[in-house]
Amino acid sequence: MYQNRAFELHTHLYGCLREEELKWLASRKDPRWHIFSSTYESTYGQKPDLEGIFLPERSDDLRRYSIYESVGNFPEFQCCFDFVISVAHADEEEVYEVAHRLASRQKEPYAEYRMLFGPQLNLNDYRKRVESLCEGFRDSGREGYLVMSLWRGGDLAGQQYELLRELMHANSAVRQRLVGIDFCAQEEGFPPQNKEELFRKVLQDNEEHPESALSILYHVGESFQDKTLESAARWVYQSAELGAHRLGHCIALGQEPEEFLNSTRKEPVSERIRQLQFERDLDLLVSYANDSDLNREVERLKDLQNHWLEQEGRDSSGKDSQRSEGEPLIEVQYSRDHVDRLRDYQNQLMRRLATRATVIEVCPTSNLRIGAVKKHPVHRFLSNDLSVVVGADDPGIFDTDLEQEFQILKRDGVSESDLERMVELSRKSTSPALSGRSN
Repeated sequence: MYQNRAFELHTHLYGCLREEELKWLASRKDPRWHIFSSTYESTYGQKPDLEGIFLPERSDDLRRYSIYESVGNFPEFQCCFDFVISVAHADEEEVYEVAHRLASRQKEPYAEYRMLFGPQLNLNDYRKRVESLCEGFRDSGREGYLVMSLWRGGDLAGQQYELLRELMHANSAVRQRLVGIDFCAQEEGFPPQNKEELFRKVLQDNEEHPESALSILYHVGESFQDKTLESAARWVYQSAELGAHRLGHCIALGQEPEEFLNSTRKEPVSERIRQLQFERDLDLLVSYANDSDLNREVERLKDLQNHWLEQEGRDSSGKDSQRSEGEPLIEVQYSRDHVDRLRDYQNQLMRRLATRATVIEVCPTSNLRIGAVKKHPVHRFLSNDLSVVVGADDPGIFDTDLEQEFQILKRDGVSESDLERMVELSRKSTSPALSGRSN
């Protein structure tokens, strides 16, 4: 057994809900079935039959609605996710009870649960819910801890972070149970550099106030529909450079480039320029075999970008780096030479990351079902000496747990010695340990 020794370091609180909790949520307040019904109908072309969905005789339908078992079909995953959202209201009483219930039944000796609230929640209500979550974990009497996922877009994350710092000084439960901040949800359009100032602030606060230090956790390289594989791998590397303590998923860093051979990817001209400059600065050429060809392409793309900006009457100084509507897209062909250079580029980035204290969190079921990767990148992570831990991500939605995640890796050829190292590393890579929190 691995689960009774390993620490769970990557799981989302409401993604842990099982049938028992879903029934309880549906009984305490009327479900907002319109959320699930709308997603289901757009995905399957018909309305779901929700009459008596929690009755024993409808257990198969409940499983089909709430557990995602397909591969590479994000709309179907969204249906299952929205089923949970439909029965949940995330008010103060509810989040306390959810935290208390899940921590009380956790099998791991230690777990960190992530929680994201939408941007529509005002800061006063946000405060109350954070307090309720921490009190729920505390009252469970178990080693369950909270990581608050902050909003990637705009300046809201900074406001939420400042509030969390205030709460840690004002509320003993928050001080004891809040251990980190996280960035999750949509990755596309939100480069890690957008949060450079906030990362710097967190790290400085950790140094000045170690008694309330918070880890920085960052989902990256998991979904990259808006960019090339090499740009997505760059985002992983840059997240670590900015000071993130643990990185979630990081598929792009280790996904086999062979899977992209003879295909075409597109990314905005601004992203393409940043990628080529990154390759030049680190002397890790992927797109071109020599500097002169790369430099010519950078100048061509800058001219194209400037022409577009002039036509649109825009500038490139906006805080949020989401792609502007209509920005030119650049096609990148994945030839044999490009794929070979890309593989070496990934290996070089992994070797550089191996010299840092950054920890990568792999979630096998989630990556295989949502990411639809043919071969999990964990093998390349390990061969390049990266620090790796295992998480279940959304075990309720995937019908898995941490033990099953370890068993998946074992069946996939990960050695027993590597699995044991992951167990041991998880116990050394808690948020308090990585952030330098003092007792």
